Amino acid sequence: MPDLMPWGARELTKLKDDLDRHFEALCEDYGLVRTAFPPGTLRVLRHNGEWVLTCPLPGFEPEDVAVTVTGRVLSILAVGKRGPGGGLVRLSRELSLPFLIDQARADLEDGVLTVRLARQAPPEARAVPVACKPGKEPCPAASPPAASAETNGSTR
Repeated sequence: MPDLMPWGARELTKLKDDLDRHFEALCEDYGLVRTAFPPGTLRVLRHNGEWVLTCPLPGFEPEDVAVTVTGRVLSILAVGKRGPGGGLVRLSRELSLPFLIDQARADLEDGVLTVRLARQAPPEARAVPVACKPGKEPCPAASPPAASAETNGSTR
């Protein structure tokens, strides 16, 4: 297997963009409404200790937009009427985040949705006693080993 190579962020982004382009072409071929935001319109950045997501939603009103948070998943759904025939437009996106969300707030101003996310603090480490024999009491005078300078006391 010498020709196997790990993929980096650049390769994964290119794959995602290629799949998005093919999906859009398929939707156009069959006259289907896209249910995802156009590529490159969602931006996520870190600012003043919080994560800020921005996405243009021109023509939508705040009552047309729903933002939900479940664990590590942020979901955005926008449904509104567009065009002279009053056709329904539905945009949706789910983002899996690498952290749990403690607080979230969203606003829609001048056609741009801004979602601010506060990361949940990681849980505190706790000591787990080690028993001398399975099912027995912890060993007397057991003390945790000293953290080495190499690990900086990290338990990960």
